[in-house]
Amino acid sequence: MTATKVSLSQQAEAVRFAETRQRALAGGGTVRGQRSKSVEEFDIVRLGAAARTLALFAQNEDELRSFLQLPAEARQAVLQHGPMLAEMCMELAKREAAAKAGGPAR
Repeated sequence: MTATKVSLSQQAEAVRFAETRQRALAGGGTVRGQRSKSVEEFDIVRLGAAARTLALFAQNEDELRSFLQLPAEARQAVLQHGPMLAEMCMELAKREAAAKAGGPAR
C-alpha cells in the first residue's frame, strides 16, 4: 500500500485527537460516535503518516537539530543553494584530504 501524502498540520491534528481520545478512555469515557466512519479511517491514515514522519525525524534528529541551530539566513542559503553548496563542500573536503596526505599526486 502506498502511503498517502498527509501534511504536517493534518498529522499534528490527528495526534492531538488521538491524545484527546486516549484521555477520554483513561477517564472511563467513550469516544464512539464522535466521528463518521470515513473520518475515522482518515484519522488512521493521518496517524500512520505522523508515526512515519516522527520515525524519520528520530532517525535524523542530530542533523535536524544542527540545521535548526543555524541562523535563519544560513538555513535559507542552504535551502536555496543546497546542491551547489554540498558539491562545494565535498570538493573542499577532497582538497583538505589531499593536502593532509602530502598534496595532490603528481
